[in-house]
Amino acid sequence: MAHLAYLFAFIPYVPAGHATTVALGSYCSTTNNRIDPSSGHFSGECGDTRFCSGPTNGTCQPRLCRRDEFPFGFDRGTVLPPLCKNGTFCPDEGSGCKPLLSVGETCQYDRDDQCAPPTPAKSHVLAGLRNAEEAVCLKAKCMHANGTLGHPCVLDTAMYSDGEFTNTILRHNCQAPMFYCHSTEGVCVPTQKLGLSCTSDQECRSFHCGAAGACLDPAGTPVNVEVWQLVITGLAILAGKMMVFVIVSLVIVHRRLRKKRYDEIREYYEEQTSLRQCLTKLHAAALDNYEKQRSRYD
Repeated sequence: MAHLAYLFAFIPYVPAGHATTVALGSYCSTTNNRIDPSSGHFSGECGDTRFCSGPTNGTCQPRLCRRDEFPFGFDRGTVLPPLCKNGTFCPDEGSGCKPLLSVGETCQYDRDDQCAPPTPAKSHVLAGLRNAEEAVCLKAKCMHANGTLGHPCVLDTAMYSDGEFTNTILRHNCQAPMFYCHSTEGVCVPTQKLGLSCTSDQECRSFHCGAAGACLDPAGTPVNVEVWQLVITGLAILAGKMMVFVIVSLVIVHRRLRKKRYDEIREYYEEQTSLRQCLTKLHAAALDNYEKQRSRYD
């Protein structure tokens, strides 16, 4: 799989003209085959379900193969042409399965699967995160994605537009994800680590250049938690639980002490009230006895 980088820019879009579809068995020419610049979709005079059998005086014939599980243009229920076996590929026009191409042979636009990968002895050297097939089709030529530090590289640029935005795809033959092809120097240079400045995804080892111009982990990247982080997190949780336990214990002790103090104050005031009532009764009894004694002597 080729190394891809996505850059977005506002670029004027010029729609391409559409070829007239020729009926099955009618004359056609392969010179009218083209790639739609807005989508990268292959099209020709014979439409999506047929191919032209020759460059001149050819005829439209049913497709003999397909490259996708669900090819474009076929109606539901239609018998689909077969997929190609390992070691072969189906051309864009679907003219039949062909053997994989060697390095230097001409391949169709953006068709890395048409190029034969290196021998198994080199496979482990060239295989990478974004060039798993280890072979790329750049500027219509098959080559291996084996460029390392300082080696000259080939940078292929493709633009796709939907009329408002243009998506620019950069592809190269440097060994990814360790290197990428520098656009001005023309050689393979090391990719940037997380946090370093970048201008496109291909410059980052993570293949994700953030909006702020720094290399970041792409969305959905699993987080690797270190053992020391687990230990610190566990201790922090344990400490948090201990703090909660201490706070709850202090609240309970405080409530009990406050209730005990309240009970002591209530008993004190009840005792004072009872004593006052006793003194009042005693004073009233003494006054009543005095009045009786006084009336007797009078």
